[in-house]
Amino acid sequence: MILNDGKPIVVATPRDRIGHGPWSRLFASTVVGDEGSSVAERGRSLARDGAVHTVDVARGELSASVGDAKVSLRADPVPPRIWSIVAKSSRANARLAAAVAGQEQSVHLEHLMASDWEEPLVPRAPARACTCGEEGVCEHVAALAYVVADLIDGDPSVLLDWRGCGSEEPEPVVEAPERPAAPDDDAWRSGVLPAPRALRPLPVGAVLMCLGESGLPAGGRDLRDALRPAYASFAA
Repeated sequence: MILNDGKPIVVATPRDRIGHGPWSRLFASTVVGDEGSSVAERGRSLARDGAVHTVDVARGELSASVGDAKVSLRADPVPPRIWSIVAKSSRANARLAAAVAGQEQSVHLEHLMASDWEEPLVPRAPARACTCGEEGVCEHVAALAYVVADLIDGDPSVLLDWRGCGSEEPEPVVEAPERPAAPDDDAWRSGVLPAPRALRPLPVGAVLMCLGESGLPAGGRDLRDALRPAYASFAA
């Protein structure tokens, strides 16, 4: 995705620091390194003067022309399996879902990706390349970093597109098979109960006979025998 084919991007922020959101700030500081250096200052000047143009945001690579130099930043994309799991788990959290959709910058999502999956949205060591031939971070690389940071502030999905996280394919909707209706269309209604069997009557005092003698005297006889008249009365 080429953001400005042949046209300069001018960073209009009046402050010394370019990049205000958590993703844009982390991106700028990670790519540039020492933001108090003279290289960083020249990069900010180039970004504000419109020296950066033809910024191309592709999966795993950011590239642009900065003056006469060609600059690129590369990083391996986030594995689709990991991003798919993170995207699904974020649906229950509105703020996370907005970040996954590229609508806002989220410290929570960056922490989740870095800590739980070891796949930070802002890679800690992106590969930097510039045709100027200067080793390390040159002013052209710094200028691209600040322009992209400013773009992320305006549209957080820029970072997701670079990391390969901005194009999650929607899952196909699979309809559940229809449940066969119960005969009376009521799944909670039981079937017809069988007719009750006629119960065989037990003799009066059957429990006492099953227990046997208690060994406890009651009026000169065993308690079991003393209780039989009472059970006969209960039965009557």
